[in-house]
Amino acid sequence: MRSERVPTVGLVVANAVPLVGVVSYGWTVYSLLVIYWVECGVVGLVSVAKIRRAAGTDDPDDLPEMSTPGRSASSLVGAPTREVVSFFVEFYGAFWLTHGLFVFLGIPQLLRSKPLNGRAVVVAAVALCISHVVSYRVDYLGGAAYERTGPVTVMAEPTDRLMVLHVTIVLGGIVVAILELPIVALVILLVAKTIVDVSEQAKARDPAPQRPRPTEQ
Repeated sequence: MRSERVPTVGLVVANAVPLVGVVSYGWTVYSLLVIYWVECGVVGLVSVAKIRRAAGTDDPDDLPEMSTPGRSASSLVGAPTREVVSFFVEFYGAFWLTHGLFVFLGIPQLLRSKPLNGRAVVVAAVALCISHVVSYRVDYLGGAAYERTGPVTVMAEPTDRLMVLHVTIVLGGIVVAILELPIVALVILLVAKTIVDVSEQAKARDPAPQRPRPTEQ
């Protein structure tokens, strides 16, 4: 098996864990929502490692609109890596914590029951964590993607995708649970997530060529 296929296979297998859990072991919607919240945190940690290692330059015109009070993503182009990391932790961390509050405090009020399968959460979270770490080692480091990617570009990569994807999963999961829709509806959501994950992984593996980043003073 070619080395670049290993992360893709790992990602598909990791996403198949909750899929099999739902179909064969009766994992609840609430358990899945907790699993994907944990995955958001793992993606954030891996992104910090990527930002710190990024050695390319950023094109301000290609960056999304991201801002915190007093600073925008485009203003970080050329800034020291520690400033990019600080901005990302503040911006992404706020989203992740808000997501967590909704999962643990808001969703239980919407669902009639909220059985949480702790073992399911641990198993699926470990599988997804291993998948993201393997992708970092094989694609980002081994494939030298870090040499072609700027730190601000790396910072922006997970934000929009995760916000859209996980909002879709959360809302879709709640609708499935409240309306008691057939399990096939939840399976479709999980398959759609896997497809998006694989597509985004392929984009991250082969970023647009960039000039080497100047050494920090």
